[in-house]
Amino acid sequence: MNQKLTRKQQRVLDFITSFIQQNGYSPSIRDIAKHFKLTPRGAHIHVIALEKKGYIKKNSNKSRSISLVKRPESISVPVKGKISAGQGIEMFEIIDEEIEIPVRMLKGFGDYFALKVEGDSMIDAHILDGDFVILRRQYKVSNGQIAAVVYKDKITLKRFYLKDNKVVLKPENSNMEPIICSANEVRVIGKIIGVIRIFD
Repeated sequence: MNQKLTRKQQRVLDFITSFIQQNGYSPSIRDIAKHFKLTPRGAHIHVIALEKKGYIKKNSNKSRSISLVKRPESISVPVKGKISAGQGIEMFEIIDEEIEIPVRMLKGFGDYFALKVEGDSMIDAHILDGDFVILRRQYKVSNGQIAAVVYKDKITLKRFYLKDNKVVLKPENSNMEPIICSANEVRVIGKIIGVIRIFD
């Protein structure tokens, strides 16, 4: 039976898993070090720990030789805070927790995080109050995609449209009006890739 991982080791394992899924080969020690802002020695220590605990195998005589002993069905992503499906929440309220998501939900390699939804402006897109939205960190999205955006120092979840330097943040609730503003008033911080709903 595999030994329990520390939070940092779990994040390193999740990074290795998503990197292999996206690229078809494993990350190097330098890739891991760069992603987590570690020294190569620090990254190597985590890789050795994962190998000792039975999660990966590594050929020390070969570069990019990390392989998963058993492909995990899920990975953990950090819950960064809350997001408004309404008028906006004052930036991130830090929540020190993680949520597990299926590996198949990932859209390739990237920086993934979760936000807890407050409000009902996205109910017609089946995003409800209390849901966790899973996002890939990126700073541009295509028209019509659902994104987490910062507007007037508040973070909100809306369908995004850009035309002629004007942005429309459209709710998915027929009882609510869209937000219309100039492009320089809005900053995209992530694109939604999925929703997790936890039942009591």
